[in-house]
Order: sequence, then structure tokens, then C-alpha cells
Amino acid sequence: MPCAIAGPTGAIWFARFVSSVKLLLEIEYHLPAPEISDYVSAYYYFQSDEAFEDLERADVAQFRFVLDGTGRIMFGDGTTSEFGRVSILGPRTRASRIVVDGPGRVFGVGIRPSGWGVFTQRPAHECANRLLPGYEILGRKLEATLWEELNSASGFDEMVAISNTRSAQFYREAGAKPHWFVTLVDKWLDANLSPDVKDLQAEAGLSARQTERLAKQLYGAPPKLLARKYRALRTAHAISRGKGDWQSFIDEGYYDQSHCIREIKTFIGITPGAIRDHRSPLTAMTFDHARLLGKFRALA
Repeated sequence: MPCAIAGPTGAIWFARFVSSVKLLLEIEYHLPAPEISDYVSAYYYFQSDEAFEDLERADVAQFRFVLDGTGRIMFGDGTTSEFGRVSILGPRTRASRIVVDGPGRVFGVGIRPSGWGVFTQRPAHECANRLLPGYEILGRKLEATLWEELNSASGFDEMVAISNTRSAQFYREAGAKPHWFVTLVDKWLDANLSPDVKDLQAEAGLSARQTERLAKQLYGAPPKLLARKYRALRTAHAISRGKGDWQSFIDEGYYDQSHCIREIKTFIGITPGAIRDHRSPLTAMTFDHARLLGKFRALA
């Protein structure tokens, strides 16, 4: 069963899952330094003592540093990609399946839309639901240097410190930062479960075409798809925390039970009932840090 306790090394959230066959999984989370919180959503450290397979929800873009073991990801369209030592996951608009050939250790960095915009200089929708080798963005020398630094770190806290320093240096040197649009979109998504795209266009002072282009460039999806994705994520968060089942959300954006279940399965990978019953260890543990919404950004 999963359990969550205060991180002994300063991490702000620590989750452990021990299955009936003694499979041990651990995930620790840590906030980024304040000066890079517009670019990085969170750091995490994952460990599995043996082979492991589970679903991952549609999520923000990420850097993943595989420090031990190997693994692969199966995207919602059936495409399978192998993780390298350093990989970049584009933003995902469907749930995917992760396979770890353990024992495995992974250090990850969640990349917010502003971070994607200034760090990759690539349209996010062209990289959505794709796994890219780290050297395509970092270059082979920096990729190797970062992996060695993280792999040699004494623990998660030191990995976080290394990443904070590296990220701050990069973002200080970065060019134009699209914070204004990201701030508007985040506020729009957070306002209610079914936000109106016309409200976003009016707030941004942009045409429908301009709004869609910017959203795809930074978030990897047009506004209507973003609204569906975050509606499903927020509903799943609420269900995982015992705040109702699908019936509680029908009047807030879902037509009926089948619509709610279909949307949850698309973006989370499992049904509302499975979320409530914690049938997916990885889903249960990653939703656990939703208890810290006062510290993590709500849409992180």
C-alpha cells in the first residue's frame, strides 16, 4: 500500500509503495528555487527495486535523467520509445505507459510552458507525445556533464541544488520570456472546469488563430484540448483525495457518466473508480503531492 511522509532529506514530499509481492517504489518531490519557479514546476526522484510497469497521466514536459536501469514509454497512439541516459518528454495530451527494467533510479525535472519556450526554442506541439534525446537540446557535451554531476550527487538534495544552479544560469541568459501569455492561460484554466476559449481570446487581446498558435507553441495543444486535459486532471486529483466520484462533476463540465469516464481514461489512463481505489501505484503516488497545493502551483 502507498504511504506518504515528510522527506527526511529536505524533500517536501516523499511517497513509498510496497506491493503484496514486496515491490518497492519511492518518489520524492522538491520545489524549484523561487527564481526559476516560472520555468520549472518540480523536481522528483524515482526509485524502483525491480522491474516495474504502470500508467502515467498526460503531463507537462519533462527532463528525465536515467541514473540506473533502462526503460521505455508507450504513448497513447501506440508509439514506443526507449529512454536514453538523458531524455526530454514533450508535453503529453494522452495517458502513456511506462516500463522500467529495474532496479531503476530516475531524476526528473518538470518543465512549465515558459520553461519550454525559452529552453528548447521549439514549438511544443511538434514535440508533444514524443520522447527526444537530451543532446538534441543540450548538446552532447552538456548532456554528458549534467548526467555525470547528477549521478555523482550524494542524494536528492544535491541533485536539486545542481539543477537549480544550472537552470538559473540558463534562464538568466535566455531571450524573450513568454510569461504574460502563460500567466493568462494558467489563470484561464484554473478559473473553472470548463473555461470558454472566447474568454481567453478577449483577455489576451488576440484572434482565435493567434491564441491557438501561441497555446500550441508553449503548451503543445490548442486551448480546447488544454481545457479538456486540465479538467480531467483536476477531476482526477479531487477523486484521488476523496472529494467525490464522477457524479460530483457532471454539472461542472461533463455531460454524463460515460463522458466523464471516457475523458478520465484518455488523460489519466484509468477510470475514476480505479483512481479512487488506488489501483495504479504510480498514479496514486504522483497524485499524493496534490495535498501540497499551497506550495506547488495548482496546475503543476
